[in-house]
Amino acid sequence: MRRRIAIVGGGPAGSSMALELLSVGVDARDMVILDRAHFPRPKLCGGAITWRGTRALERLGIVPEHGLTTNCLEFRSSLGSIPVRERGEQWVYDRGSLDHQLLTRVVDAGVELREGVTIRGLLPGVDSTGLETSAGVEHFEWVVGADGASSRIRRASGLRGGIKGRLVEAVYEGGDESVDPNVLVFDFDPVLDGIPGYAWIFPYPKPGASGLFKLGVMDGRGRVPGEVLRRYTADLAERHGFRQVSEKIAGWPEHYFGPRVQASREGLLLVGEAWGIDALLGEGIAPCFAISEYAAKRLKSALDRGSRRVRGYELGFFATQEGRNLLYQHRLANMFYDEAPHRWLRVLFSSPALLRAATSGDEAYGRLAHLAPRLGLDFVQRTLKQRRIPSAAPLRAPNPRYAFD
Repeated sequence: MRRRIAIVGGGPAGSSMALELLSVGVDARDMVILDRAHFPRPKLCGGAITWRGTRALERLGIVPEHGLTTNCLEFRSSLGSIPVRERGEQWVYDRGSLDHQLLTRVVDAGVELREGVTIRGLLPGVDSTGLETSAGVEHFEWVVGADGASSRIRRASGLRGGIKGRLVEAVYEGGDESVDPNVLVFDFDPVLDGIPGYAWIFPYPKPGASGLFKLGVMDGRGRVPGEVLRRYTADLAERHGFRQVSEKIAGWPEHYFGPRVQASREGLLLVGEAWGIDALLGEGIAPCFAISEYAAKRLKSALDRGSRRVRGYELGFFATQEGRNLLYQHRLANMFYDEAPHRWLRVLFSSPALLRAATSGDEAYGRLAHLAPRLGLDFVQRTLKQRRIPSAAPLRAPNPRYAFD
């Protein structure tokens, strides 16, 4: 039986795309999900879904299993700390459990899953796209690339990608009195140490275990050697009294959303991290749900028209709430990680308007594009009052041995 749509990737992006297509009326028998992995699979990930992501899961009919919930976040650096309160609770989870739960829902709905399939290339055609796999060549009307940061589909199709960063992470136990198991800590001191990103300390509710945490650091520009990131993580753990329990400090790439990233061509769409994730904070799960919701509607419209083109796919998403926020995060990432990181860290930890927004409980993490005019006005007013722009001079690095260009 010939399937009309091949979804490459069985993670949250691929599963949510399938569920969204089902919700807009695409027959389960018209879809197939292909993945080189076998599920359930272990999967490294920071392990927290924001309030909006949790709401998106509920809309897809998924009630979070296991894990824990919190609405307590903290942005921290040597300049101070900012408590962050969302409108509702975040779900802290084990990524392997989330992937399995989503994919089980898709398979139970009748969508075929093919595991252990390696993608080798694309063969564009007039009325179909050939997908070359380890099992042979099969033709589809549409191919959806949901295969992550190093997307084979994006590379094989020649679509322009975005900035590629990297992160490392390991599992720890213990911790000193500064560690609250109900708080998700985002530490921006790596910026002061020459690493364009942040470190994190997250509780890790691994099924069958207790008292675990995930610690890691993100390089949002892919400039820092992996061994430096691993050393930074190990020292972060030591400073806070943690003991490593995982075999190694593992690493993986991240692909960031941006205005120049291409995500479509005839017969092909990208979703999830194959298109891009939050460039400032590295959030991927909630944005992928929003992208899938948008992409499914656009793809269903093309199917109904008998067309193999989705015109204005990227521009249409930029006009959505999630698209505007991801573009705003892209701009902030440029400011914090490239243009004048020390200036903007000073602004971040001294802005009354930002502090009010963060602590109000009325906003959503990483989705402040609608506040840009207010935050900009606050910056201008404070600059005029102080008669100077906040300094871009380097702040003292708390861990000088990491500082480098």
